[in-house]
Amino acid sequence: MSALTDSTTGTANVAYAVGRRAGNAVRRNHIKRRLRHAVRHQAGRLSPGWYLVGVSAGIAELSFDELEVTLGRLLGEVQQ
Repeated sequence: MSALTDSTTGTANVAYAVGRRAGNAVRRNHIKRRLRHAVRHQAGRLSPGWYLVGVSAGIAELSFDELEVTLGRLLGEVQQ
């Protein structure tokens, strides 16, 4: 996960990079939907700026709770 803080944007903008290694288009879209939902739960922690979430193929096997914990940990690392 990468971040570029920019206080002029006023909001947090998140983009997702899910490569073909993660599966076919249906599986990649499912992963992106799960990520968007997890980011909504973490929205209060995001500073204004741009965020890029890149994923590996193993993310599809994570439960939603594991995904949220992992995303929260990554956000903590990026915010520092």
